[in-house]
Order: sequence, then C-alpha cells, then structure tokens
Amino acid sequence: MLLFGNVCDKNGNPVNDAIIEVKNEQFLTVYNTMSDENGCYSIDLPAGKYPFITAVKDYGVNFLEFWCQNINIGQDTRLDVRFDTLEIYGLHVFRVKGAFPSLMVYFRPMSLGKYKSGETDICPEIKSLRVYINENEVPVLKRNSVLEYCGNSDMRAYLIQAALPDGIDAWERLDIEIRDADDAFGMATIFAER
Repeated sequence: MLLFGNVCDKNGNPVNDAIIEVKNEQFLTVYNTMSDENGCYSIDLPAGKYPFITAVKDYGVNFLEFWCQNINIGQDTRLDVRFDTLEIYGLHVFRVKGAFPSLMVYFRPMSLGKYKSGETDICPEIKSLRVYINENEVPVLKRNSVLEYCGNSDMRAYLIQAALPDGIDAWERLDIEIRDADDAFGMATIFAER
C-alpha cells in the first residue's frame, strides 16, 4: 500500500528533504522516506495500523515535528502535512458518554522559540486554534489550560471540547492546527482507533 502526500510549511510552500518516519509503539522508526524538491513523498507500506508518523526538516533547529497517530493503511492513502516551529504532542481524543455531542481533545503544544530561549515552560500562548473532524472545520466549544506533572516540573497542556459536525456520530479523522502571537504554526492528525 502506498502512503503519499505533500509536505509544506505553514504557508503551503513545498518543503524538500523533509524526513517522513513511520514509527512503532516504542517510537522506533520502522520505515522512512524523504520529500522531493516539490515537497512530494511516497512510501510503500504493508497493510496495517501504524501508531505514529512524523514529518520534519531540521528538527530542533528550524522546525518541530508534525505528528499523525493511529493511521490504518488498507489502501493507497494520502496524508498531506504542514509544519513550522510549534509542535502538537501527546494528542488524545475521546468522547464523554451522555454529554453534549462533542469530542474532548487533549494535547501538549511546544514552541521551538521558547525552547531555544531556555524557558522551562515551552508551551506557546495559543492565539488561534482550528479543529477539523472528518475534514470539516468544527467550533471549539471550550478551551482549558491544564497542568501536567512531569517529574521535577509541570508542563502546560490543553483540554478542548470540539463540536461534532451535524449528523456525524462517529469520527474517523481529527486535525488540529494552532498559531501563536508570532504566527508560528503547528499541526497534528489523529485517526479514530478501530
């Protein structure tokens, strides 16, 4: 099966020589490829479920990673990615039974600029947050900043509530995009576990 797509920066410009890695549950790379001069990539994969896919160029120097989780490859699959200097890490999605028809979305955003300046809190101040469910943009109903214990310090994370599109009871794919006050950008994708 072919996994393919385009790798772009935050403005949609193609990124050449980006590394696309397919990782297992232990975050070890099991397959990888690079984007060409037009930002295109393709990788031949056995059919199956892949827990993590990352894409980046010059990690920690100029960019942070795009993350995709729980992708099930049963046919040729397109996955377009964008990345910049923000990263959405630890993405989880769940429904609260008996609650308003929505999804709860948990994630830890990271800022390369804050990391490089030596700040201990590398969570950006999010100015713009967009959520897409099954490729339809949906309203963000609530946004909560939470603290996550990380051993000798805390890390800020977010728990947001996103409305389900009208007539949709089950979700297949969720994409999240964030921007900070400096227009730094981050994106991640997660597929429903089936």
